[in-house]
Amino acid sequence: MPAPLKTCSPLFWSPDLGIDYGAATLSLRDLLPQVGQGISAFFEPQDRLLVGETLQLIWHPPVSDINGWSEQPSELVHSHLLQVRVSGPQQPPAQPMHDLHRGRQRFALQVLACTPLLAALKAQPLDQQAWSLPGIGRPQDACLSWDEALWCGRADVGGLTCLSAANGSEGMMEMILEIIGDQVSGLLSVHLGPGGNTYEWGRRVLAGAELIAIRRALEHARPLQDTQDAYLVG
Repeated sequence: MPAPLKTCSPLFWSPDLGIDYGAATLSLRDLLPQVGQGISAFFEPQDRLLVGETLQLIWHPPVSDINGWSEQPSELVHSHLLQVRVSGPQQPPAQPMHDLHRGRQRFALQVLACTPLLAALKAQPLDQQAWSLPGIGRPQDACLSWDEALWCGRADVGGLTCLSAANGSEGMMEMILEIIGDQVSGLLSVHLGPGGNTYEWGRRVLAGAELIAIRRALEHARPLQDTQDAYLVG
């Protein structure tokens, strides 16, 4: 069985396309990378990309690309999963450096596949060994990171549930869940923090301490709503 592809979520896609991101409306067709297209993106140094490798990228529309799904949960429907090959090394930007580009590396990419994110998540087969919720603390008093959440938000989008949380370590956590009756399945587990970002894929039916932690987070989560008016067309 082949090893799972590394997953990243870069910031700022192809800044050379001439798109006016300040426009009142933006075309999803113009924004979304197409199969066979050569694009570029900025990555954190800890992503450690290698020229020639193939990886998965989560593509967000502009608002959730910068602020996360917790700020614009409706954009889950428009998010996509890309499979790309790293086709070139770090490049200097063709346009003046934006402050948010600083400290990030730019790579050329070739798009091999593009699938709506929710469809890709729903299609995953059951794999109870795919991942586990991260823990914190020493072995004798360890707990799950979701037990330490200081804030939680929830949005139900496209038949799935997006659960976001912040903890006291300058970190953000996200989970995409499928909830059917009493069964809660995790499809994607994300941890974003100063030490790096991790994306864990695979359909797992939650049980035991994991199920207790996620159910508690769901019970205390406030409803998430879009913070900006709809701007995507097409």
